[in-house]
Amino acid sequence: MRGIRSARRPNPAFGPLTFGVRLLAHGRVRYVVRGPHVRGSFVVIPETIRDGPILPKMVRVQFGCDGDSDYWRTPRDDEPVVHNVRVHGWTDGIDPDNPPSGWFLGRYAVNLRDNGIERELTTGARRRTEAVVKAVVRHWSRLPQRSALVLAAAATQAAQYAKHEAELAAEQEAKAQALRAQRAQVRSRLSAVNGIARRRPRPHGPLRPGWVTVGLVDGQDRDMGTMRVREVEFSTALPGAVVYEVAGRRLEGRFTVGSDQWRPEPLPQGIRVTYGHVEDISPFRHEHPHEPHVFGVRVGGLWDCERAEKITPGSPERLSAHARTGVRARMSASDAAERYCSAVLRALALHYLSRPDRAALQLAAAQANVRSQRAGAREELRKLRQEQQRAERAARRHRARETEYRSLVDQAGVPGSARDAMSATAGNS
Repeated sequence: MRGIRSARRPNPAFGPLTFGVRLLAHGRVRYVVRGPHVRGSFVVIPETIRDGPILPKMVRVQFGCDGDSDYWRTPRDDEPVVHNVRVHGWTDGIDPDNPPSGWFLGRYAVNLRDNGIERELTTGARRRTEAVVKAVVRHWSRLPQRSALVLAAAATQAAQYAKHEAELAAEQEAKAQALRAQRAQVRSRLSAVNGIARRRPRPHGPLRPGWVTVGLVDGQDRDMGTMRVREVEFSTALPGAVVYEVAGRRLEGRFTVGSDQWRPEPLPQGIRVTYGHVEDISPFRHEHPHEPHVFGVRVGGLWDCERAEKITPGSPERLSAHARTGVRARMSASDAAERYCSAVLRALALHYLSRPDRAALQLAAAQANVRSQRAGAREELRKLRQEQQRAERAARRHRARETEYRSLVDQAGVPGSARDAMSATAGNS
C-alpha cells in the first residue's frame, strides 16, 4: 500500500474533512477520513461489470478497508463511524465526473450492529455519509493516477471476462452457422418452387363414371360396411382436388379431396379432405355447401394429413367431425358419428390416391400455389439474412471485446503495465 498525500477538503455544510489517501491492489484507493462526526475508511473501487464497458466508467465506494471479506455480516476493518453509527456495506453506480446529489446511497449501505443485525441508517448518518462519499469521489476523479487505477481494476477481471466474451462469441458464431444452413435449405426450396413453375402442366384423366362401392373399416380394422362414391367434378376452387358425392347407411353428402398445399414444401405430399363441396376461393371458410349428413346430423370440418403414405384403411384412428345441427351443434359430433366419419375420410383419401393421374393432380396443386410459396420463401430468406447479420455483428463485437480483455491480461505481467505505472506514480507523489 503506497501513500499519495493527505488532503484537507472544506465542506460548508458539515465542516472540513481530512483525507489520508493510500493506493491498494487492483486499482483501489483507500481514503482514511477524519472530520466532524465522521472517522473511518472509504475505499473507491472502479466497477468492473460483466457485459459492461471494458474500462470501468463508474465507481463503487466500500465502507471499510478489508476488501476480501466474503460474509456480508462480517464487519470490515476501520468501517466509518458517522454520528456514532457504524456504516457497513457499499454504494455503487457512481459517476465520478458527475456524483449524484440527494438521497443516493444504495440498499447495501446499512448500519451493522455488534450482534450482526442490520438497521437502516439514520437520516443524519445517511446525509453525512453521502456528503463524505461525494467529497471522496470528487477527489478520486482528479487523481493523476486515475487512468492507471482504472486499467489496474480492469485487469483484475480481464481473464474471466475474456472467457465470458469468447463463450458469447462462440454462441453467436454457431447461431450464424445454423442460420446459413437454414438459408441454404430455403434457397433450395425456392429453386424447387421455380422449377415447378417452369414445368409443363400434365393433363389429368377424366372423372370416373358412375358410382363405386368402397369398403369402410374402423380404427381396429373391423368391418363397418360399405358406401357408394361418385366423382362429381374437378374442383375449381382447389386445383388438383376432386369433389366426391357419397351415399350409404345413414350417410349422404359431398367431400372435397385434394393435396394439402398449405405446407412449406414445393410439391405437396399431404392430403386434405374437407366436408362439403368447396366452391369459394378460400378453402378455410367455416361451412361449405352440401356438407354430409351422418346419422341425421349435418357435420363439417376438415382433415389434413402431412404425409399421404401414413394413411391406411384404419389409420389415423380418430378424426374430427363437428356437428352443425342437433343437440351437439357447434361441438364435436357423437363418438359413433366421429367413428363413422373417420372411416369415410380415410376411405375417400385412399380412393383419391388410387387415381392414375395422381401425379398430374399433385403438380396442378403445386403450380397453383407457386406465387404464395415463392413469396413465403423470399420473406423467410429476408428474415434469416437479417438474423444472420445480427448474429455475425454480435460475434464480431464479442470477439473484439475478448481481444481487448486479453490485451489487459497480457499487460498485467509486463514492465510498464497499468499496475507498474500506478505504483511508479504513487512513489513520485
